[in-house]
Amino acid sequence: MTDPADLPEILRSNDLHPNRHRLELVSIELVGGNRRVRFTPGLNIVQGDITTGKTTLVNLIRGLLGTVPRNLPPEVEYVRALRGEVVLNDHAWQIYRPRTTTRDAPVEAAEMTSSADSLSRAYRLRATGAESSYSTFMLDQLGIPTINVPQARSEPTGAQTPVTMTDWLGYCIITGDELDTQLFGHQRVFRDAKRRWVFEIAYGYYDQSIAELNAKLRSVELRLDALDRAAAVQKRFLEETPFADRQTIVQELEALAEHATRLRIARESLSESAVEVPGVRELRERLLAARSERAEVAARISRIEGQIKDLSDLQRQLSSQSARLTRAIVADEWLVDFDFLVCPRCGSDVEAARAPVDKCYLCLQDPQPSTSREQLLAEQERVISQITETGEVLSLRRSALAKLEASGDNLEVVAHDLASALEMQTRTFVSDNASRLEHLAEEQGRSQTRLRTLEDYLRVLDRLDSQGRARSDLEAEREELVGIIGSWELTQGDAESNVTALESRMLEYLHALHIPELGQELTVEINRNTYLPIVAGRSFDELSSQGLKTLVNIAHALAHHTVAIDRNLPLPGLLVLDGLSANAGFEGFDQERVSDVYRLLATVGREYEHSLQIIAFDNVLSNRILLEYAQMVALNLTQEDRLIRLPAIDGSTGND
Repeated sequence: MTDPADLPEILRSNDLHPNRHRLELVSIELVGGNRRVRFTPGLNIVQGDITTGKTTLVNLIRGLLGTVPRNLPPEVEYVRALRGEVVLNDHAWQIYRPRTTTRDAPVEAAEMTSSADSLSRAYRLRATGAESSYSTFMLDQLGIPTINVPQARSEPTGAQTPVTMTDWLGYCIITGDELDTQLFGHQRVFRDAKRRWVFEIAYGYYDQSIAELNAKLRSVELRLDALDRAAAVQKRFLEETPFADRQTIVQELEALAEHATRLRIARESLSESAVEVPGVRELRERLLAARSERAEVAARISRIEGQIKDLSDLQRQLSSQSARLTRAIVADEWLVDFDFLVCPRCGSDVEAARAPVDKCYLCLQDPQPSTSREQLLAEQERVISQITETGEVLSLRRSALAKLEASGDNLEVVAHDLASALEMQTRTFVSDNASRLEHLAEEQGRSQTRLRTLEDYLRVLDRLDSQGRARSDLEAEREELVGIIGSWELTQGDAESNVTALESRMLEYLHALHIPELGQELTVEINRNTYLPIVAGRSFDELSSQGLKTLVNIAHALAHHTVAIDRNLPLPGLLVLDGLSANAGFEGFDQERVSDVYRLLATVGREYEHSLQIIAFDNVLSNRILLEYAQMVALNLTQEDRLIRLPAIDGSTGND
């Protein structure tokens, strides 16, 4: 692990070309593969024979920073995890990532600090996911916006897909099988779509605000589509009814309301006409009077029953009081002259002479005055008198209750007889008008049902009207959003300026690489539709040789990164190039081109040191080139010392 004392040097920035999106690989360790590689700012060279693991290391770097690639060589199975130290913007981080392609694999990231006293941050992140994933962590640390873009460019408001860290790494890591054939994977449909989105985001053709506007526009169009589908269903439903027109429904509702009113009046008048039968009115009045009188008698019975209960309770209380008085009179007569000869507590003798005459010789206290026998007898006589009076009142109340109960029974009989007579009087009328009443009831029921049905139709039409108003509001909102997006796309002066700078920088690098003459003046133009370079009037796919494509690819990738740093464009400051001299020979013209490539990479690496890190993977270099750039060689692989050091049979480290 890096010594904390070395962190200030590692985090040193480039004052001439500062980069807020700096991505620098300090080291990568293959846990289980017995290999740790350290890198430096600027240019780093990894060289070795074929099949020694150079391309594998390129893929593992991609796995450490983005998504672990599939179909890795079998020996990678010995690698349990990747542990790396990286600089993101102006902070150093240690990252531990299991070598697995599962989306829930945890990735651990801990900030490295130069002092034991300073607090560091640590995260445990999901490998992939919409939120709180390793990809969003990397983009946040690099100051690159996390943006969702349309899956299909032809449908700007269609389904959205995120631009992930792996998509940005497409501009940072160029493998050997692509360096001489493709520009950031432009020949692969899915990668080409993401390549173009990254270009537009980086150069200012597409940003977070326009992404949010597109997402809002998509939401509005989805709601409009839902309203259209709902309106179509409701319209088909109404078309199958004879009441699709609002005016027709309103007119029928008014007519049915009037008809229902006439039916109600007819039923009420028919019921009232029953009163016109001779004798019915008198019987009804007498029945109501009898029932009213019966109710009054029942209320009086209830009150008298309450009084009888209270009097009975009073009589029992007086009898109990009389019994207590009797016991008091008897006790006073028999115990008044009782003297104590011994103490009732301890049994000692007690003499009357032990206390004065006015004191109690037993307790030596003043005797309390007691009620006299005459007073008790007087109270007894008063209580007995009250008991007698209460009994008389109770007898009167019971007699009155009996009379009221008899009167109530008589009134119940009278009311029953009157009700029977009234029923007999009205039965003939009801039987004569039963069919008429039944017809009116049925007609009123049908009218009410029809009224509810028409009201439901009217509510559906009201909902359609409200949906129409909502649709008008949504259409107005859509037009406003389309206008904002259109006006934003018309003011892309900064984006054009950025692309013009890219064209100039790429042309500069092509001159430095001394590419062969193409039959006309050397020019560079970026196609504004595909964002691919056109060199001397030829597209990349039209270039004549793989060696020429390699040179154009290197100049193109390098120009992207240096322009991004100069103009503060969001592009990670890391460029990994694999197989630089794979299409070059070892004599004459081709070797000169290889020297030009390394000279350009070294120059840019020194100029943009601590802002852009370049890692060049190549086969065994010529002695002249190797001696010139020996201090920049980060790893030298051979057939005897391959990237992954496999465990030997005896348990030591070795290779197959």
